[in-house]
Amino acid sequence: MKILTSGQQLDLGDSLRAYVEEHLSAAVSKYMDNAIEANVVFKRDGSMFHCVCTVHVGAGIAMTAAAEGNEIYLSFDHALEKLAKQVRRDKRKRRNHHQRLPQAGDAA
Repeated sequence: MKILTSGQQLDLGDSLRAYVEEHLSAAVSKYMDNAIEANVVFKRDGSMFHCVCTVHVGAGIAMTAAAEGNEIYLSFDHALEKLAKQVRRDKRKRRNHHQRLPQAGDAA
């Protein structure tokens, strides 16, 4: 998965980029193997940091979560929780409940 991390009027360090890449890829790949790309944008408004995470999972499937916090890592963690919940619910919704389970009496 390709992860783009950027800041609006804000310089991001290498440690934040590594933190975002590690945690975002772990959270999304837990539920979706085939995620295409993710975009994380940080911006500062006074003393608050805003984080917007967008993940493109497939054709026409994009999920977005936004959060704010006093610290930049805290804002990302809150947005990541929201995004993980969306991905988990989407995975559950797309599950095929009509799969035929093999019976003990079926001939192979």
